[in-house]
Amino acid sequence: MDPIDFSPLRKILIEDEDGNIQPMSEPYFRAKEIAPGTWQVLSDGDYTYVLEGEEELLCIDGGSGAGNIRAFCQTLSTKPLYRLINTHNHWDHTANNYLFDVVYMSEKSYAGRCQPFGEHTVLEYPDDYPVVFLKDGDVFNLEGRELEVFNIEEHCRGSLQFLDRKNRILFCGDELNGNFFDSRISVEHSFRNLERWMAIRPYFDILCAGNGIHDAAYVDKYYRTAKYILEGHANEGEEYYVPYEDRFASVDSKDGIPVYARRSPHMVKSVAEAMRAAGFEKHLELTDGRGCFCFMRKLTPDGRFDRQLEMNGCRFCYYLNRIWDREYSGNNYIS
Repeated sequence: MDPIDFSPLRKILIEDEDGNIQPMSEPYFRAKEIAPGTWQVLSDGDYTYVLEGEEELLCIDGGSGAGNIRAFCQTLSTKPLYRLINTHNHWDHTANNYLFDVVYMSEKSYAGRCQPFGEHTVLEYPDDYPVVFLKDGDVFNLEGRELEVFNIEEHCRGSLQFLDRKNRILFCGDELNGNFFDSRISVEHSFRNLERWMAIRPYFDILCAGNGIHDAAYVDKYYRTAKYILEGHANEGEEYYVPYEDRFASVDSKDGIPVYARRSPHMVKSVAEAMRAAGFEKHLELTDGRGCFCFMRKLTPDGRFDRQLEMNGCRFCYYLNRIWDREYSGNNYIS
């Protein structure tokens, strides 16, 4: 299919890390090789990863930027590209699925794969592309490069991670990163997830996450920190903490048009407004009034009880009233 018309977003500006500013409606692509036959591609939305097998290319996630990311990724190799895998169904990963001949995802991801958010709600995206379901334990064979499929859900229902033992990489979507660990249900639940990642930890050195590339040693750090919390140290986390914040644009506007940082979630103003309405003014003082992604957890029904514990060289975010599964039986907070 041809790329959809992004012209309704021409009055929103995006700034890249070099300070270049252009309308959100204009295509932007930048690629760098991170391992043999492996590229990280920046458009807008979270990163896309391109993998080269013996006979073809494969994309992991497609971001949500303007233009034809498939056509750009095809320029990285003479081998054909027609398939894409989704780590999960959030819009900054799935928006450009329609550009590919076939898309692979978990069955749980299917229903929510076409739910635009933010500025994208004014656009119309095709949703009738072919989909094949993957499940935990599957092996995706890229001819000479196998990807082992793991269904470990921390950030989102149906999330998949893909282990490339040959290149010692775990493609992990938004489930793992090196900025902070966000325990969304109970710490006990998160600890079980971390135990699963630790079981395959000898086979990867790099985390290729939605928000960037990180040292896999963070998995060890998160594991030790979750274990420490469960051993009776839950109250050591801070209630009022300086959260991890994505990069912000160097200017708020240009010629009266709002400017956002490329790839970072465009939610600074909306989250801040919602937090003020909910009475979280003191928390916003820590970010000079910015509503960052980490503070979205404050807006859940019992978000007042969340904490951040910094130790082992990492940040671990969790809910004080969701330490053990038996203390929290809800199942609707993985969004």
